[in-house]
Amino acid sequence: MSELKRVAAVCGSPRAGTLSGKSLTQRMLEHFLKGLAPRECSVFYPHRMNIAYCTGCLTCWFKTTGVCAINDGMTAIREAMDKSDLIILASPVYADGFSAQTKVVLDRMICTMDPLISVDPEGHCRHNLLRQHQPTALLISCCGFSEMDNFDQIHSHFKAICRNLSWRDGGAVLLPAGGLAFVPQKYDHKFAAIEKAGDEMAKDGKISLNTAEIISREMVSAVEYQAFLNPYFTKLKK
Repeated sequence: MSELKRVAAVCGSPRAGTLSGKSLTQRMLEHFLKGLAPRECSVFYPHRMNIAYCTGCLTCWFKTTGVCAINDGMTAIREAMDKSDLIILASPVYADGFSAQTKVVLDRMICTMDPLISVDPEGHCRHNLLRQHQPTALLISCCGFSEMDNFDQIHSHFKAICRNLSWRDGGAVLLPAGGLAFVPQKYDHKFAAIEKAGDEMAKDGKISLNTAEIISREMVSAVEYQAFLNPYFTKLKK
């Protein structure tokens, strides 16, 4: 039985909770959390919070040791992450990577590190961490293009974040061809699989390969996706 009872989730979609409804990223996160059913869960929406960019002042390294010079919404996110068993980064693919709203949170995590450098068993430079807290981390992401290789950069970045922050890589829930998700009933089976992924994570501490494959399976070819979306986009341009 997994011990992922306390969860901190960052929903980095700038469209989450807008007047037009829930973003696909938000819907994916909510389905996963429904299956996971954690005892405690804090969900943060950076676009609704006052979170400043990291200024690179390094006060947290050399003057206040682990305390950021900026006192804003990031403090609550850090405190929730520090006591969580599972950290979820939910972000759409924007410009081939994390959304700006997610990235500002990741940049501000520098204050969890010590400036002194260690060399890991693979011979790679790492910063020491101020707290020996090693939660599991999960990536949830959707993409507006139809091919799975559009997730390569964000997934690679997520893995690097896990290594540098000593988070256990719990895998990824990746959904391509996001435009199809707003067609009634088109992606109901994928949303059901995302809930199942949450249940598997709660019970086994990981998502099965079969469930992950159902979620990420490409539904249409690039040409079919183009033919589906372009008439809609053309209408919006008028």
